Amino acid sequence: MTLLALLTSCGGNNPCVEYCKRLDAWYDDCGTTWEAEHPNEDLSSVEDCYDHYWDAQPGRIRTCEQRTRELTSQECY
Repeated sequence: MTLLALLTSCGGNNPCVEYCKRLDAWYDDCGTTWEAEHPNEDLSSVEDCYDHYWDAQPGRIRTCEQRTRELTSQECY
């Protein structure tokens, strides 16, 4: 089973997975990349984001929920 299949079947209840999806779409819409936005982190793709947040604790889940809401109104810079 591919990572994407696992995410859509198992990760659907994790708000951080939704955050990663929306962030990836935002990067694409704004013409930027994971590498450009996270030069000092190990986030070079949406898959890395999924891995980073897969077992998120409650505090981090709330942060993902907040960041997802912020992305809906965030304009490209």
